[in-house]
Amino acid sequence: MNSTSSIFLLLSCLLVLCVQGEPSTGSRKCKCLNGYIGRVRPELLKSEPRVYQPSSFCPELEIIIVLGTKEKCVNPESRFGQHVLSR
Repeated sequence: MNSTSSIFLLLSCLLVLCVQGEPSTGSRKCKCLNGYIGRVRPELLKSEPRVYQPSSFCPELEIIIVLGTKEKCVNPESRFGQHVLSR
């Protein structure tokens, strides 16, 4: 094994250790931090809802819709949220 391969292997291992060592508390990158809207009139939707599954960045299931020019978060447990998830 040459020195370039050894250095590459060492750096790869360090990168993996750094990524796995990220703290889970306080590092949430959720989009829906300001609460949810309760009811949605489907005719006001400007685009298809976007669904973000739980991940290492945000442990929450998030549904985001566009009403007018603003993005709003929908409660995944609401009637509309369940409708979006069932499609």
